[in-house]
Amino acid sequence: MQKTILPLGLLDFSLAHVQSVKWRCRSRNLHQAVALAPAPAPSFESVEDKNVFSRRRGRRRIRGALTIRNSGELDSSTAFKLPRNPTSPMAELEKRVLALQNTQVSLDVMHSQSSEAASEPEEALFPRYTDEELLSMYQGLQETPLAQQPVEVTKPSVENEDTEDMIEVRQRVCDYMSNEDLGSAESALESMKLSGVTPPEDSINMVLGHHALHGDIERFEGFMANILSGKPSETQRDLHIKSYLRDPDVFASRTFPTRAIDLLHKYEASGLHPPMKSYTRIISFLFSVRPSPSPPSISSTPEVQLGQLAANSQAWDLFAHMRYVAHPTPDALLYAMMIRACAPSSLSPEPERALDLWTEMLDAGIAPTKGAYDAVIRACAKAGGEWVSEAIRFARQMRDRFGGSSSEVGGEGLQGVGGPRTWTALLDGCKRVGDLGRARWILAEAVRAEGLNEEMMQHMFHAYSAYRPPFKRGATRIVDDGAAVAPAALPDQGEPLASATEGSSELPPESADFSSNSNTDLSHTHTMPSFSHLPPQSPSEVITEARALFNRILQDTNPTSHSSSDTPLGPLAGKFNVTLSPRLLNAYMSVYYSHASLESARDVFERLFSSCDVDFMGDSRTYVDALERCALSRPRERDIAGKWVDEIWVRWEELERKWVNGATGTTMTARLVERAHTAARRVYLLNSNVDRAIALVRTFMSRYPPTALLPSARNPSSAHVDAPSQDVTNKRTITLFAKPPILSTRTILSNPPAAPRPLVRLTSAIGPPDERVPPLLSFADLELLHTRLVEQGRGKEVKFLKWACKAYEGALRTRREAVLGARVPAGENV
Repeated sequence: MQKTILPLGLLDFSLAHVQSVKWRCRSRNLHQAVALAPAPAPSFESVEDKNVFSRRRGRRRIRGALTIRNSGELDSSTAFKLPRNPTSPMAELEKRVLALQNTQVSLDVMHSQSSEAASEPEEALFPRYTDEELLSMYQGLQETPLAQQPVEVTKPSVENEDTEDMIEVRQRVCDYMSNEDLGSAESALESMKLSGVTPPEDSINMVLGHHALHGDIERFEGFMANILSGKPSETQRDLHIKSYLRDPDVFASRTFPTRAIDLLHKYEASGLHPPMKSYTRIISFLFSVRPSPSPPSISSTPEVQLGQLAANSQAWDLFAHMRYVAHPTPDALLYAMMIRACAPSSLSPEPERALDLWTEMLDAGIAPTKGAYDAVIRACAKAGGEWVSEAIRFARQMRDRFGGSSSEVGGEGLQGVGGPRTWTALLDGCKRVGDLGRARWILAEAVRAEGLNEEMMQHMFHAYSAYRPPFKRGATRIVDDGAAVAPAALPDQGEPLASATEGSSELPPESADFSSNSNTDLSHTHTMPSFSHLPPQSPSEVITEARALFNRILQDTNPTSHSSSDTPLGPLAGKFNVTLSPRLLNAYMSVYYSHASLESARDVFERLFSSCDVDFMGDSRTYVDALERCALSRPRERDIAGKWVDEIWVRWEELERKWVNGATGTTMTARLVERAHTAARRVYLLNSNVDRAIALVRTFMSRYPPTALLPSARNPSSAHVDAPSQDVTNKRTITLFAKPPILSTRTILSNPPAAPRPLVRLTSAIGPPDERVPPLLSFADLELLHTRLVEQGRGKEVKFLKWACKAYEGALRTRREAVLGARVPAGENV
């Protein structure tokens, strides 16, 4: 640090403060007199040319400055004009000042002061200070009063000290809480308050935290009203909101937390803003709301619960609302949560918004955490395409920031990147671009670290399904005795499964499917692939590797089926502690749907889901995937597809009938019903069974009529909703569900307590998509059937299809207008 002489003005100010009590005066340039006095008995000389004060003031003479005039009693070089009053108590002070003014100053000292070359005398006379010392001295002088003030010695308040009674009550409350004696703990704190002593806040928060954890809202609010005499603290407000979120009616079913959001806005309206932790709680809960069930028809009651899409939109609005009202800068945890929300499971990913939040977090000076890196990697990987390389770039940054080896594996530079979340996100990106090589390396890393889970294996099987091997059997030249044989006919490139195997003959008979003898045979394989650095080169190799991975899962799930010596070594040496679920089984079947023949896929499907020896249960998506695979069958496979569809449709009808009757616990949705019916109609049309396709359309319309999209119109002022009235307009409002005030489509800058709502919004003014639309038909679903009917000249059926499409289209348009708050004329058909 560069040394500088203490500024003269600062020395004047300092000495004036220090000596003002003793001398009762302030003298400018007093520092020179104190620093340059050579002896206590000064010798008087002519100071016209030697007085440092007059010389320095002459050098710094500025035009327009005040002129100091000489006193009649003193020498002409006097720098101060002091009042001469013998009766004044300042006489002694004047003598001292005059003596200092006439102090003899040697010429060498004056020259050393003005010369920069003489460093040693200058350092001896004027000490040097650093910039930090000057700043601290200046701040200390500002805090020092000019005159001595009486110092008040404050004794610590007795109320702030823990008395023996408070310590005893705190210990008793802890003992009661450890024994789950909540009533005694409340009684102890209430008795302490009645005795006139304020109960300790930590003990109160302990009891309130227990109520909040169990969601006992009534008891929480009752105890808070009895024990608190003032406003609740931030911790108590956070626990109050937590109790509403932990309400069993809301927490168990993961429904929309309307009451918790209302309480949050009430605290805001009263001027007691909840802490950021409370906003994070509600936003996290909103992202975990379950999808709203889509029944086969809409009930006329307006009390319809909001679902996942509405909660997702409300979470983003609440995030913007928090930054506008209470906390402008989120913390790292909330940033990571919002970045992760940019890749929802039910909506399209938004990598651009994720990168905007990432840049905003860095600009705010917030260091990204591992959770933030995992979130941005997931958002970019889920987008697919070119965003996958962006996800890999963030993974390398994460490795460099949080440690790991810098060596490269396969030229990818991902060695050291670890963690189940990171691996899951990267596998999700690999499957979207068909990068099986990188996916296999990530799988080996996860197995080595024993971090494998169900979601990772699901992405792994999808990566095998999306992979397109370079070898195509039809494009090879067969060489026999030196003579090149013409290549076989290439498969139709227009078919979506052109890279699949020609039939089950490519696979060995013993490895093409599982053995049907027992569960032990189901998990055994005769050939174990090497899992070398080279990815599979043919569809049969793809299926062999996928089957080997599935057998490893079965082996680790049922360890008694094989001995430890059967565990393969190599890159996949480790435990596959993965739970078998319908989603994992569906992902495994997708490999056969993409790379095997329809006959092989059907055989594996029957052995997995129809064998009495295997307790594997499929869900609604299991049958939808099988129906859609049959709909994409090649011409030579259409006979097998027709027979398989007849078998699958019987099981599907059972599931659909349960869903229509209101069975709970099913995974069926309205969109899956549409996909299943569309795939079945396509299979019947490919087999030239037009009448069966027409019958399927009529069954669909009888089960899900167009009027099911809307409830019956209700008008509380009249029993006949279509009857005109003189004082009421002949228009009616169709109400589908009651929209809470927090989902208002208007942006306002006031927040009245009666109608709390977000001040700003990050979602569209139209609102979230409607996820409760019942099954319907569109022309895209019936286009192939319409073409077949036109070719056969069946005009009556063509008119029926046209009427069906227009009926669903009109009902859907009326529903949309009703959701947006539009009024429908009374005479219009709904």
